[in-house]
Amino acid sequence: MEDRPDPLYASPTYLLFETGRLVRRTFARMSPEQPRLPYLLVLSCVARHGPLSQRQVAGRLRMDAGDLVGIVDALEKAGHVVRRRDPEDRRRYALDATENGRLFLGACQNDRARLDEALFEALSPDETHLFKDLLLRILAHHDERFTGAPDPQLRPEEPDGNGRPVRRDEAGQRTGAGISSGSAASS
Repeated sequence: MEDRPDPLYASPTYLLFETGRLVRRTFARMSPEQPRLPYLLVLSCVARHGPLSQRQVAGRLRMDAGDLVGIVDALEKAGHVVRRRDPEDRRRYALDATENGRLFLGACQNDRARLDEALFEALSPDETHLFKDLLLRILAHHDERFTGAPDPQLRPEEPDGNGRPVRRDEAGQRTGAGISSGSAASS
């Protein structure tokens, strides 16, 4: 019997599924003390955009509101988020990150960087860059949250006239994509 390649290996969807499984296994092995990624996503969302209602967090992250309850309970118990009455609607609660939660999230960045290094060590920096670009293009096509995601060619230290980063081509020249009408004349 001849050993033929598995036809699933030709499916990008299957390969993404297996990559997701690899990410979860590797993360659990490298950072067993840290909460799983959904917990970090919720904490990051609240730290970045809060205070937010649980419904707003669920909407931003495309999570089921029922699944979010347990995550928020665990984050609150750990002292990373607090539930407070929403000043705009006293009937509901708003979530906000605590200082402890923000510090924890910052400390997790080093672990995420190590995870990326471990997962993508088989790729060159240019290949990793291309891989991220392709994933962002796929995600942006299906989910508006990823439209306008940061482009690696953007230089945040050089904003245009409206405070947005300026796009540069591979030669370092400004391109029209990030130039507003007010800043084009000043370049």
